[in-house]
Amino acid sequence: MTNWESQVVAITKALDRIEIEVKENRMEVVKLKQEMATGKGAIRSILFLGGIVTFIWTTIKIITLLK
Repeated sequence: MTNWESQVVAITKALDRIEIEVKENRMEVVKLKQEMATGKGAIRSILFLGGIVTFIWTTIKIITLLK
């Protein structure tokens, strides 16, 4: 095998490894996006419930002060 043929084989192997790594990274990015979406939903739910509890607590405090 000549020098340029061995270089072509080496470059081809390197490109194959890069392709595999890119596929793995793409799958990790998809997983991270799903985890981020789940986290945002949980935070929104907690904030919504906290708002309701705060509203009820404030209403009760106002009613007790007016008596």
